Amino acid sequence: MKQYFNLLWRAARLQRDPYLRMTLATDGVADGAIVVGSIHLALVVPALISGLDLIVIVRFVLSGMFGWIILSGLVYLLGRHLLEGWGTYQGMMAASSLAYGPLLLAFPIALFIDVGWAALIPSVWLLACVWMAAQQALELDKAKAALAAVGGYAAWVFIQAILSF
Repeated sequence: MKQYFNLLWRAARLQRDPYLRMTLATDGVADGAIVVGSIHLALVVPALISGLDLIVIVRFVLSGMFGWIILSGLVYLLGRHLLEGWGTYQGMMAASSLAYGPLLLAFPIALFIDVGWAALIPSVWLLACVWMAAQQALELDKAKAALAAVGGYAAWVFIQAILSF
């Protein structure tokens, strides 16, 4: 467990090596699923305390996992096929899993500022981490990785908006 926290900490600081490690690891997608699932489970701990229904918690965690798969795919699609990057979808999935760590900061930040801003700050940080993941997993330069990350994130938000109706 300490290994994951160390990896997430270095990834949140936008260091190159955690993203590269996840991209090249043979079990990177499995490790990524553990990371994303654990983070989403940690995000609902306050709801567990308040007595939230178990089905809502399971739905939230599964929604987070599907969101990770979709976001990774969209960034991969843009970066690999439209922006002429290299790499694999599995590498993009593994590297982008590290982007979810900053979401854990939403609750502590909400203690000091408005809840809306507290949600926005980790989301922008997540986007920066996806940008770094795209650079490493798809071998894109900084500008193309930014286009892939922003485009994939925007498409992901759009899909979530459609599905929420």
